Amino acid sequence: MYEIETMTLPEYQLAMEAYAIKQTLRREDIAMQAWFNQTVQATKGSDKHPKPRYKNFKEFYNTEEQEDEIRAQFEPDYTSKFITKKREQQLIQERFEKLQELKQKRKGGN
Repeated sequence: MYEIETMTLPEYQLAMEAYAIKQTLRREDIAMQAWFNQTVQATKGSDKHPKPRYKNFKEFYNTEEQEDEIRAQFEPDYTSKFITKKREQQLIQERFEKLQELKQKRKGGN
């Protein structure tokens, strides 16, 4: 308890970031166990030709993305590559939808 009282604000924020990353790694361990369980049970496709729902662990749980989000919360100058990528994908999707809408209008649709 004494350590917290003597910490400076930057030291405290660094400790909180380290704790959040430690929790992420703990969740990764839990997710890894769940991954092993689901690879045995979770499938998609027909009963005759089942396929695993997730092809790799990263699809199931992305530790890098979790750590990236934590860094974005604690570091003011940090730019999250995953958030940037999501924004780009969302922008592309919006543009594609707008293009489809314009094509529909040209054809004489609503």
